[in-house]
Amino acid sequence: MLVPFVLLALAAEAADATPRLPMVETVERIPLPRSSGTVTLTAYPFSKQIELRSTRDGMGLATKIAAAGSRLCPRTLVDHNTVVLQCVTRRLDGVLLSEKGNLFLEIYELRGVPWSGEENRIEVFYSPLDFHFGDGCPGNTPVARGECAYHVGQYTVAAVEFRRALAAEGRRVAALRLGDIALRNRDPVAAAGWYQAAGRVGGFGRLAAARLCELSGTCLGKQRPYFFDNSALAEPLHTEMLLRSARVAAYMGELPQAMLALRQAIDAAHGGCDGSTLLFCRGLLLKVLEEPGRIGAVEALDTYLALPGRLEGPLAFTLVRAAAQKAAGLGARVFAGNLMAASVQAVEATSPGLLGEFLLRTVEFYLAGAERTRARVVAEYAETRLGRDKLTGSRWNAVLKEMEGSDDELASAVGTRLVIGEATRDLTLAYTAIARATNARLSAEAADDVTSEAP
Repeated sequence: MLVPFVLLALAAEAADATPRLPMVETVERIPLPRSSGTVTLTAYPFSKQIELRSTRDGMGLATKIAAAGSRLCPRTLVDHNTVVLQCVTRRLDGVLLSEKGNLFLEIYELRGVPWSGEENRIEVFYSPLDFHFGDGCPGNTPVARGECAYHVGQYTVAAVEFRRALAAEGRRVAALRLGDIALRNRDPVAAAGWYQAAGRVGGFGRLAAARLCELSGTCLGKQRPYFFDNSALAEPLHTEMLLRSARVAAYMGELPQAMLALRQAIDAAHGGCDGSTLLFCRGLLLKVLEEPGRIGAVEALDTYLALPGRLEGPLAFTLVRAAAQKAAGLGARVFAGNLMAASVQAVEATSPGLLGEFLLRTVEFYLAGAERTRARVVAEYAETRLGRDKLTGSRWNAVLKEMEGSDDELASAVGTRLVIGEATRDLTLAYTAIARATNARLSAEAADDVTSEAP
């Protein structure tokens, strides 16, 4: 009984500590005016922004924040009752606190990387059968029942079962999951206590050490490759470690490395970025695609093309638009049009209300790339599907005027099938070229590492 007593003592000690502060490098507290009414906060750490929405007096709220002279978030923008703080770091979080009738904004510069919010959660199921700690769900041992309950979102039930499992085999995964539950309850200090209790031995111990690294930030320098080493890990632990490595790299501003790790997770035997990890992967990829500039752009496009079921499911059309815009920003405007054209049928089948804007943007990309024939075919398809009366507004007028006098005589239906087929073929060729370039870069980096380690 010594082991569970020690584990419980560690967690109890952590729970009594002040939440957050041991995980924070810098704290700024800003008093907010009472005239703002009800205020809500949403943090967007990857975009380096904190958004505050008030029920009234947004200008007064913005003025008060600007007057405080925040170092972490020096710029303040206001739009009606929405105030956006533009910050200098991605390692960012914030909360609203009420004390004695006064409201305060606290801004945190984290020592580690952001962990709150569904978009930062990497949910992987540890099958009791695969890891030999019980029968399949609902399970016949405490740790198996705990994992099954955790998998379906029954976190209170899971916590009870995992505490029972601390005295038995599987205590490392039990401590790891109790840390995950504490983190869901916005208690990172208690989570850290459980992760420490899980130790560093075995696959689950290595994942616990990686989680501690994410929270504390003490190993995000030269030690990071050691803490996020995925070698010799069984699936799905191998894929999970790749996903965690991708997330950390992205928040550290290492976008090419983040996309390479995400792509490796997709290629892993377990099949990353599908099922329970689908939303995380797509959200991270979207963030990188929406980043301005060229850093990580090629790697992000490569990852997008390899994404499982990329034309279906959550964020599908947001992603294709972002990927096309990123390609156009690299000067590959026809490639951007091909990305859109290859998705037309999926948009029409699942989101017909988006079709008009989607087709218009496709035409604009093709015209920007001097592909008048493809642009004309897509415009004719839009007229057939939507009706001429729907092709109005300044943007439609501009593209239709640009295509006036074209000699193209392709029939709409046949022409569209040709364009979609050609676009898909072009994407296949582009995917092959990008993949080869990415593999060449990885090989060159590996060779550099070997050279640097040679005596």
